[in-house]
Amino acid sequence: MINSQRKKEILDYLSDADYRSIKEISEHFNVSLNTTKLIGEIIEEENLVEKFYGGVSLIRKHGSTYDSRAAANHGEKKKIAQYAASLVKDRDFIFIDAGTTATLLVDYINRDYHLTIVTNNVHTMSKVIEVENWDLIVVGSKLKHSSHSLVNVHDWDYLNSLNLNKAFLATSGYTIKSGATNPDTADAVIKSSMMKRSNENFLLIDSSKFDQTSLITFAEADHFSEIITGGAIPPYYTEYFEKNNIAYHIV
Repeated sequence: MINSQRKKEILDYLSDADYRSIKEISEHFNVSLNTTKLIGEIIEEENLVEKFYGGVSLIRKHGSTYDSRAAANHGEKKKIAQYAASLVKDRDFIFIDAGTTATLLVDYINRDYHLTIVTNNVHTMSKVIEVENWDLIVVGSKLKHSSHSLVNVHDWDYLNSLNLNKAFLATSGYTIKSGATNPDTADAVIKSSMMKRSNENFLLIDSSKFDQTSLITFAEADHFSEIITGGAIPPYYTEYFEKNNIAYHIV
């Protein structure tokens, strides 16, 4: 039986990322893969984690999850959003995804602009409807409480007919190997679909998201027109971006 101290250590480790592979957990705690799988099964029985193929994700309680993520690195996220907002031009058709950094973008866009804003985030929706000369297109039909986003798109033909000037996307984690990742398949599909319909795509990523990996890769670094970040990111990322001619901006 897993002791309470080891259980706490594993849950603390899982809380730092949206998804951990069985291999990651095994190497971090220096135990066998079989032992790691058994530990995952025991914790799953207590409804503390959700198992995916090859890994587990911590089940976070509704209510404070989104708010705590939104508060994390808030100053850095604001600077990223301010810079991203400066890229929006009058008459643009833009997509803003459900990430906490992307949601801040609306606060800094020029309200004199005439825009069409496509989004699946309920907070962005509430802000857009306050501006008379901004048109709103809502993506999704089912509320996902953990991200305050709408998923379950029914009219893919309509969404795949949209012609966007710019798409602004956040991510749960980014690594050179896995690219930009997201823990939820439905959210990831919406992100990648909107990117295909956009002339320019911008990744909004605060420095804490580097070296983090979630379950689903929705884009590689070279799929973005520019990666916008802040703070002190590991130097091997800037070296990689420059070596591969990937545009990035540090606010």
